[in-house]
Amino acid sequence: MFSLIGLLLMVICSTCFRRIRMMFSPNGTERLDIRCCENLEILSVACGIQMTTLIISECKKLKRLPERMQELLPSLKELRLWKCPEIESFPDGGLPFNLQLLEISYCEKLVNGRKEWRLQRLLSLRELYIIHNGSDEEIFGGENWELPCSIQRLFIGNLKSLSSQLLKSLTSLEYLRTDNLPQIQSLLEKGLPSSLSELRLSLHDELHSLPTECLGHLTSLRRLEIINCPQLQSLAESALPSSLSELTIWNCPNLQSLPVKRIPSSLSKLSIYRCQLLKPLLEFDKGRYWPEIAHIPEIYMDFALGDSEWL
Repeated sequence: MFSLIGLLLMVICSTCFRRIRMMFSPNGTERLDIRCCENLEILSVACGIQMTTLIISECKKLKRLPERMQELLPSLKELRLWKCPEIESFPDGGLPFNLQLLEISYCEKLVNGRKEWRLQRLLSLRELYIIHNGSDEEIFGGENWELPCSIQRLFIGNLKSLSSQLLKSLTSLEYLRTDNLPQIQSLLEKGLPSSLSELRLSLHDELHSLPTECLGHLTSLRRLEIINCPQLQSLAESALPSSLSELTIWNCPNLQSLPVKRIPSSLSKLSIYRCQLLKPLLEFDKGRYWPEIAHIPEIYMDFALGDSEWL
């Protein structure tokens, strides 16, 4: 067993410890970062820890988080788990109520058991990041897969099951990033939370178009990014909300058109990268779209490696 005491600690080991116990420190242990402890199986907490941040990454044998976290780590605000495939669930009693940020990346068993997370009780949670490997099964009806309405930033990657009903329940959501979601087209068609100010859609092979009115109701949306969507062909004329100030489209090789007749007057920055079919339409002083976009203060175009323009 190895004990940890201090203000800022990082433990990096390959085969060292099987068990780590976090002990009491008079000055408080504010941050603990445990990485690459391949044989670590047990992580426990003693009374009196004033920890605010706990990061655990690449601990392939770790099967569970410390018991009684809610009681023993009441000051914990940030929890990040990365590549811990054997963790199956959160501790009995749940996570600390003061938690503000939760990241779960490539923790297969934990994400597949998310119906039992009970995160809706964490009313201080502001940021949630989940990156998966696509191995989950669809959760029908959304039973027990609930999130607190306090969440302001959400990143979901490679998750098969994400319902429109769940998203719409996040009434405080300001930032949404989705990566590689097979249901993305349906999510857009059913609508996103109206509170959004930033939206990033990336790595969506299933996205063929931005449907009519799918974003028009997002009256607070300021920034829209569409990245690496190879099947995207069009953006509906009414797809862009009137509040939009920044639009970025990157590596969408089949995108054939832009809704230039309905470009919001608020748009101050337009960035188009590696969208080859749009190149002749956007050409300076010659393209068919140029008269419609020339008023935008900042226009960035980069159609291929070594070929960049700033207009």
